[in-house]
Amino acid sequence: MRFNSSAVSSLSILFALATTVFGQPADDSDSVFGMTSVLEVHLQFTPQEWKKLQPRADVNLDFDEALEGVIEDAMAGRNFHSEKSSRPGIVGYSGVDHQYGMANVTIDDETVHGVGVRYKGNGTFFAGHATRKYSFKIDFPEFHDDLEFRGLKKINLNNSVTDPSMLREALSYELFREAGVPASRTGWAKVYLTVDGETDHKYLGLYLMVEQVDKRFLKRVYGSSEGLLVKPSTFGAFRYFGDDWKKYEAAYFPKTDPTPEQQQRLIEFARLVHTADDARFKVEIEDFLDTDEFLSFLAVNVILSNMDSFLGGSQNYYAYLEPTSNKFQLLPWDLDISFGAFEMLGTPGSRRDLSIDRPQIGVGSNRLIERILSISKFKQAYHERIEQLMESMFEEKKMIAQIDQAADFVRPLVAENGVRAAERFEAELADSPRGSPHALKYFVRQRIASVRNQLDGKSQGQHHSWESPAKVMEKLVGFAAAFLFAGMLNAVAWLWASIAGSRDSTRWVLLNMFLYPVAPIIYGFHKRKDIGRPAAIMVTCSFALMIVVVAAIIGLW
Repeated sequence: MRFNSSAVSSLSILFALATTVFGQPADDSDSVFGMTSVLEVHLQFTPQEWKKLQPRADVNLDFDEALEGVIEDAMAGRNFHSEKSSRPGIVGYSGVDHQYGMANVTIDDETVHGVGVRYKGNGTFFAGHATRKYSFKIDFPEFHDDLEFRGLKKINLNNSVTDPSMLREALSYELFREAGVPASRTGWAKVYLTVDGETDHKYLGLYLMVEQVDKRFLKRVYGSSEGLLVKPSTFGAFRYFGDDWKKYEAAYFPKTDPTPEQQQRLIEFARLVHTADDARFKVEIEDFLDTDEFLSFLAVNVILSNMDSFLGGSQNYYAYLEPTSNKFQLLPWDLDISFGAFEMLGTPGSRRDLSIDRPQIGVGSNRLIERILSISKFKQAYHERIEQLMESMFEEKKMIAQIDQAADFVRPLVAENGVRAAERFEAELADSPRGSPHALKYFVRQRIASVRNQLDGKSQGQHHSWESPAKVMEKLVGFAAAFLFAGMLNAVAWLWASIAGSRDSTRWVLLNMFLYPVAPIIYGFHKRKDIGRPAAIMVTCSFALMIVVVAAIIGLW
């Protein structure tokens, strides 16, 4: 059969329209992501479909109450999964089940109809609820199996509400990829919302688009998606539950359909990690784990002080049983509070000084890290890998330039959210923690110094453990008591200096009162040594103590 040019042209137009309406079959996913890529995303719902995304009326989004449930389950040795919800993680302890609604999604002027969209996240969902800027997961084939967008089945829109710089997550994924660790691609998106008859093209803000770790990701990275992909949510890494696969399903959350052989492989790996003696573990671990990839994965997490991660042993990572080698590899996920920004553990200073040899949180929560680093050849290889990354991926000038380059692109996009957002953005980039305790450039320089000292044997860094509410309160009370004591001494010194000044003139009374501590020191050590010296000594000592106390508090926090 022969086609004339007009017929071919008509078919081309029809095909283009079909792909716009029903989703594109071609893989053009590189066009979606990039450190200098920003696309406009428009989510359009009917009121009925938009309502499906909202939490039930009986849901109480109380973070502290949810955290109490997490602590209770952790102490009881249960999974990181509340019975109140079908989803794992802390938000499930509030009874939240993220439900899909159907939407028309337009990305870069290309519309796909009948797409599944839901809220996403755990801690970021609580923060998003407070700010009304939620994260979204777009699932193209949720309602229609054949839908996709430029070769992608799913796209995540992360709200970055915990990261005013908008850079931590994107930079972290990029650094993992630079280190040779398979990691998601990212790009930025300006997101708009329409709810028919209620809201029209409401600007929700700047989001980070993150590639979903799924079969499409596996096919792109490994050339095969036939392996077992899991996303564990447990208290403790690779927990062993015996031989009942159903218990692993409830804790490891398989993202692909496992074969019986893959099920058995995961069970045997968990058994090795938790029950094998040291001699057997040393001999067999390389049969189950891609140790080179694991040490790179661990090294990047540690360099970035990415503590809400595999270091805690509970969640925010994937494990993939790569089918060719039949070995497990670990993949990063949810990196918005990397660069030492996880405030639930330690202080900004202690996180910048995270131990490279004891990076896992607590004792016993991550037996895999503990056991791997107890074997001398792996520990040596790990140190060598960190050294390599410090000279390449995390070299100071390179990192500062990388931050500046990303910031130059994002800055005008952040500025659209107002002066306050722009000010916070600049504070998050700074060389000083004055505006933000998690300033990126300050973290980079301090972290490089800490890791270097540890590699040189000058320091062991700081190990972190989960603190009970009682210990946290004890620390706060201690800080408050020290500050109050120093304040009382300064009040006494101020009063004494004022009285001493009154023995000379009204002028010195006012100077000592309003120019404390400078005026009392000048008065007592220079102007009137005879009557002002004791007060000046008291002022000097009291004010010095206050400086020490404040410096100690700042240093710890």
